[in-house]
Amino acid sequence: MDARIKTDVMDMLMEVGAEMEDMGLVNTFEGNLSVLDAGLLYVTPARTSKKKLNHDNICVFDESSGTQLSGGKASSETKMHRGAYTVKAGVGAAIHCHAPYLTAHAITHVPLDFRCHPELLFHFKDIPVVPYAMPGSEDMIETARPYLLHRNLVLLGNHGVLSIASTLALACQRIVAAEKFARVMSIARQIGTPVDIPETEIMRLLARELEQ
Repeated sequence: MDARIKTDVMDMLMEVGAEMEDMGLVNTFEGNLSVLDAGLLYVTPARTSKKKLNHDNICVFDESSGTQLSGGKASSETKMHRGAYTVKAGVGAAIHCHAPYLTAHAITHVPLDFRCHPELLFHFKDIPVVPYAMPGSEDMIETARPYLLHRNLVLLGNHGVLSIASTLALACQRIVAAEKFARVMSIARQIGTPVDIPETEIMRLLARELEQ
């Protein structure tokens, strides 16, 4: 193994990947996670259960040369992950998955822009839908780029969700929180009509800077 490769970064991918699979957010065929650390890109391999990640199959690339240093066959979304780190400063991790409720919003092109849930406004402001782009292509991240400049989580039209953050744990936590908001709103609309919070409170929450 290349001496520059950090096993603790791999361990984090293994831990978060397994947790996400336990929550039903990723599986063998869907979802991919990555970390950029000290010039090396760590990406989960294609067609591999996230509960079976290990030091041998996690893909590691030298970002300056694009050379793969170790691991199996890289995820088909590696181009999207690589581009995610060029969107803005401070991005250290990215997760793409097909969380059920968020993906339902992505498929129907319905953004999570409700004004009735303070936590949604506090943590996300809103969660926009990015226009469709071919999975596995560079167009995926280029289409999402202008949205990610002002947000840290977006819905990929007809596809799924992409979360970027300073750490892998935070990228995962955002998906878990957003998925719960989407599920709650689905239930709320079955019960009745959601009621917006006061406009002054909406403006205060929207004025807050989002955490990177």
